[in-house]
Amino acid sequence: MRDQVTGILGRYGREDFHLEVDRVHLGILRLSGSDLTKIERWTAVACSDFRELLVEAEYSHTFNKGRLKEKDPAKYAKLEGKEQDEYRQFLARVLAT
Repeated sequence: MRDQVTGILGRYGREDFHLEVDRVHLGILRLSGSDLTKIERWTAVACSDFRELLVEAEYSHTFNKGRLKEKDPAKYAKLEGKEQDEYRQFLARVLAT
């Protein structure tokens, strides 16, 4: 399975416009877990526009919430903190394996 995942992830990073390869690969894995179908789908999204993937992987709670940031900065900050905590927990799990 590891070879399959590596092969799929390797599709992103081949082109000059494929930026932040390690970050994108982490985002794909975060959204997909070990589901090969999801890894393929998110890799395809990244190859098309990596920003869409990163928004979903890293900013799912705060993206498009600019009005909330203005209206209730404390609530927005709480959502940002939640995103950061979730990402740190994900990284801790990845690094522990």
